[in-house]
Amino acid sequence: MTRIPVVAVVGMPDCGKTTLLEKLLPELKGRGLKVGTIKHHVHEFTMDTPGKDTWRHKQAGADAVVLASPTGIGLVRDTDRDLGVDELVTRYLNDADLVLAEGYKHTRLPKIEVYRAELHPSPLPGRDATWLAMVSADPPANLGLPSFAPDQIKELADFLEDHLRQAAKQATPTGRSYIHLEVDGQPVPLNRFAASLLRRGIKGMIASLRGCERPRKISLNITEGHNPDDHSGNHAD
Repeated sequence: MTRIPVVAVVGMPDCGKTTLLEKLLPELKGRGLKVGTIKHHVHEFTMDTPGKDTWRHKQAGADAVVLASPTGIGLVRDTDRDLGVDELVTRYLNDADLVLAEGYKHTRLPKIEVYRAELHPSPLPGRDATWLAMVSADPPANLGLPSFAPDQIKELADFLEDHLRQAAKQATPTGRSYIHLEVDGQPVPLNRFAASLLRRGIKGMIASLRGCERPRKISLNITEGHNPDDHSGNHAD
């Protein structure tokens, strides 16, 4: 299971989930957090524009199409199943500090529910211990959860940052995770940010390989130049 915190924003249709994310994301980004999002869509997937080059690549039979530019990349690829959140985060969002998922109300993810009393008589049924908070202009009485008005974005961001701190404390219940770096035989000290970035990046890439989905210990050696004993052709550029 990924150790990057994931919080699901859930609610009835048209309750304002996307609007909340549009307001919350700039606040979190302004605090120096790297935030990824997942939008869960239960219907057939289409994103590309008919007639565009990438669309033509896909229509011609490509299993995956990457659009690359100096300012960003886009990926469209086939899948034979609905990938779980952990797998999506590990493959595509492994350098995030926080992932906000829109949907996934039937999972065990921590949840923030958006509720609009003028559209729906009651919040989502089946509320359990995974609910963290409610965002509503008119929250139900005796809710038993922290409640935020739709315009209390700063307060909600404070709440999420506290959740991140708590998640970090619980991320390694059986002990801390360590990473040790040596270059040319000399140990290189890593600050907390660099160690976390390097550890998550390597683990994310390794976990995407078949048979390596849940690595416990990873050893990696990179030697520049040709290795005369290596006849596999597996060289990194």
